[in-house]
Amino acid sequence: MLRLPLVWLGTLALYLLLAGGAGLHEAATGAVVAGLLAAWDWRIRARAERRFAVSRAHLAPWGRALAGLVPATLRTGVALARAIPEGGHSGSRHPGHAHRRPFRRGPEDEPGERGRRAGAVLLASLAPDSFVLRADPGRDEVLIHALGRESPPADPRWLA
Repeated sequence: MLRLPLVWLGTLALYLLLAGGAGLHEAATGAVVAGLLAAWDWRIRARAERRFAVSRAHLAPWGRALAGLVPATLRTGVALARAIPEGGHSGSRHPGHAHRRPFRRGPEDEPGERGRRAGAVLLASLAPDSFVLRADPGRDEVLIHALGRESPPADPRWLA
C-alpha cells in the first residue's frame, strides 16, 4: 500500500521540477496529474499479465547511458552538420546506417530479464545517435540505426 503514495509523491515532485515553479496553479495541476498517474500505475499492476522488475544492478548501465548523452549529442551534431552541405542528393554519403548488434535476451518469462530488456531497448532508442529498429523475440541480436561509427557496448546484455 505504500507504493501508491510514493508514486503520487514522486510524480508530483517531478512535475513541479519540470514546471519550473511551485505556485498554487502548478501544485494543483501537479496533484491532479500525479493522481492520474498513480491510478494508472495501480490499474496496470492489477491487470498486467506480464511482470517487469528493475533491480539495483540496472543502475550502472543507466548511469553510463545518461553520462554518455552529452558526448553522443555532440557527435550527432557534428555528423548532421557535415551532412548539410551535401544536401539530400541520392549520391551523397549518409551519416546513418543500420547494423546488427549482439544482444543477449535472457529468459523470456523472468520479470527481471523483461525489465532489463525493456530498459536496454529504451536507452538505445533514446540516445541521440541511435535507435532500435527491430528486436525480435528469440533472437540474440537487434537491428539498430546509428549515426557515425559503430561502437558496440562492452556488455552484450545492454545496448547503450
